[in-house]
Amino acid sequence: MPTRNAYIATLSSFVVVFVLQLISLFNPSWIQYTSPEPFYTKTTYGLFQKCSTLTDDCRRFPQKSWGDCDHDKGSSGPMVNLCVEWRAAAGISIASTIVGVVIVAGLSMVLYAGETWHARGWKHLVGLISLFAGWQALSMGLIVHASSASSMFAHHRYGASFILSGVSWGLTAVMALGVLFYAKYMAQGYIALQE
Repeated sequence: MPTRNAYIATLSSFVVVFVLQLISLFNPSWIQYTSPEPFYTKTTYGLFQKCSTLTDDCRRFPQKSWGDCDHDKGSSGPMVNLCVEWRAAAGISIASTIVGVVIVAGLSMVLYAGETWHARGWKHLVGLISLFAGWQALSMGLIVHASSASSMFAHHRYGASFILSGVSWGLTAVMALGVLFYAKYMAQGYIALQE
């Protein structure tokens, strides 16, 4: 059975990676393009909007009315439906955020619950933490596929939000394995010493 301190450490660690995920979700810098000098412009693409220094504004992205979905019609490379993949990635990230809120609530509840919750709560939380990390990885994979297969993103590179998302799901996966390892092996010795 994991101790109260183990749950506090898990909650603290998860809040950090959850904040990274929230920043990556709302910060429009998953993919960016910077034009060469002397005409410096920077365009960044987030899960929900595209921002440009050329016009100093942001707009929803992708939008069919702006032609964002038409870049790959008739191209000779692999076919990608940019709008579908991008919106799917955004939706999966939102679902991952909802699971993250459930994890924070679940960890908080287990902290203040009785011994039965302490003994059994980790099993459910490891599954939710794994789901959180898996959905983030899937969302990131969709963005990678859309950006590499679409002619719209030639000469673009990944931005800060993309990196934060990768760090977030990577640390979350390690956390899930750590909680599983601790609950299965480390906490068993703790129970034996208590008896």
